[in-house]
Amino acid sequence: MSNENLRIAVQSEDREAWAHAKCDKYDYMIAAFCGGAAGLIDVFFVGDPLSSKLGKSVDNAADGFVKKAAQLFWKGDGRTSAQGKPKKMPESLTQCISYLEQAFPVNYDARYAKDLNVTAGTLGGMRPLNHHLLSLAHSPDPIGLIFSIIDQFTGYATFVDKGKLIRVRPVTTGSKQTLPYLQGSDLKSMLFCGFVNWVGHLISDLVGSSSTRQPGKTGRGAGIPIPFYELFLACDFGDLDGNTFAETMIKVFEEGYDFRFGVTMAIPVVLEELIIRVIWTIRQKFLRKKSWSESFPSAKHADLRIMLIVGNATLCAVDGVDAAVHGFMKQNVVTFICHLNLIGWARLVTLVLKELVIRVGPVVNRVIDEFWKQMEEHMTPAEKARVQAFWKRLAEYDEHLEACFALFVAQAEEEYRELYVEINETFNESESAECQAEHSTRLAELCGVEDDKIIRNLDQLFDLFS
Repeated sequence: MSNENLRIAVQSEDREAWAHAKCDKYDYMIAAFCGGAAGLIDVFFVGDPLSSKLGKSVDNAADGFVKKAAQLFWKGDGRTSAQGKPKKMPESLTQCISYLEQAFPVNYDARYAKDLNVTAGTLGGMRPLNHHLLSLAHSPDPIGLIFSIIDQFTGYATFVDKGKLIRVRPVTTGSKQTLPYLQGSDLKSMLFCGFVNWVGHLISDLVGSSSTRQPGKTGRGAGIPIPFYELFLACDFGDLDGNTFAETMIKVFEEGYDFRFGVTMAIPVVLEELIIRVIWTIRQKFLRKKSWSESFPSAKHADLRIMLIVGNATLCAVDGVDAAVHGFMKQNVVTFICHLNLIGWARLVTLVLKELVIRVGPVVNRVIDEFWKQMEEHMTPAEKARVQAFWKRLAEYDEHLEACFALFVAQAEEEYRELYVEINETFNESESAECQAEHSTRLAELCGVEDDKIIRNLDQLFDLFS
């Protein structure tokens, strides 16, 4: 249920009973017990990325997922072996990762600063262990999707270095494409292909690269970040053992605190909430004699929401004590953070904020409505006219922006359609050399190449190499 629906429910006839529903002592005891049990699971079975017992099972499951995904993509791959599709279905994990890397290439997959056109010192700490974190397009969340599409369209790569966003061009060689490569005939199809390419590349990086997951190697590979983990890179401040908070979180990621470990951390959180919801439903139905519809564990029940907060708070308390003990024993802030259940803490913060919105939101809305009502009562006719004129101008400006955006989309779609045609015709081997040269010239003009650097005929080509 959305927060807006919850606010509407607050204003319904049973608002008082709904908003002020309370937990009894048994509800608190059940929630605390479930949270404590989940906390113990977190301590003994989740722990830190490198020694997690549950983590090993999740890693194996992730390996199996990558294999199945690669084989599924291979079956649907319409290319021929001459175009790069393997003749045989990939079977081993290394073969599956290698196939996905080849099938879903991106221009932002740099591992070192030397792979990018950057000045000395920029991204100096980037290496295979952390390049998935520093590259925003490798994040499995809306931020990663947005920057992946932008990077694929423009040929640039977006990274975060020392709290700053930088966009650079990858180093290109004769074997690498210098132009962004996106399939599709128009803007919509290009966006869809860019999305699929982003997803496929994320799967190829989920359990590490083909070079790090070869038979005989014991490492688990550098995976992709937990969703929104990249936001920590903007926190380039503080002093934690000589490092800023952002640098510390990079070190934590290098210890294996990746998407796979995020799934591992989510297990006790999900178990705790699931058990609380089941017990709450049973108590509602059989002890309080409610109907099944009234016993459905939705967010409209205030007592259930409080139980979830208590359960998650208990889990986080146990987790925090365990992390503090490990951090104190090793005198290392990275060890402390590695033992923190980030998913549990994020869930606790989310539950508390939602509860504040539900309980305080209607009050704030009433105060704001009352404020505007008082303002209208004390405004003169001239002031009311000015306010109405302001809202009218704002509406007209919104319409103007929408029209400008629609025009921009149409122009961008036309430009990319023309660019796509010229790329195809330039490399169309069935066309004559003269026709390919003409399309190559037009392609250079569309890409903004300076006029004096464009080769327009054979004489200029011979002059270039003579």
